[in-house]
Amino acid sequence: MERKTYYKREAWLNPTDSPSTGSIVCYDGDIEYTEGEAPCTFVEIADCHNKVRLHLAHTDTTAQFIDKIDAIINQLNQFRFHLIFNSPHKPTER
Repeated sequence: MERKTYYKREAWLNPTDSPSTGSIVCYDGDIEYTEGEAPCTFVEIADCHNKVRLHLAHTDTTAQFIDKIDAIINQLNQFRFHLIFNSPHKPTER
């Protein structure tokens, strides 16, 4: 199976000295299957116990996939703001 990679970024989400794992992978490429070439585009977020992969489904357009990413970014920004400024669990140092 041949793979054409156009974009691939991986980042660890925890400090290097942490015993916990956590990562994010963003990937855009094409894979050659027996039926022909097909896009392989996804964002994958993982931690010690779970993994979530949001992928560009064959029923979605690239614009729809970008809209999903934008919605995730928006929700994460709002949650981050809440945790920093409004949560009873907000950090005492930052």
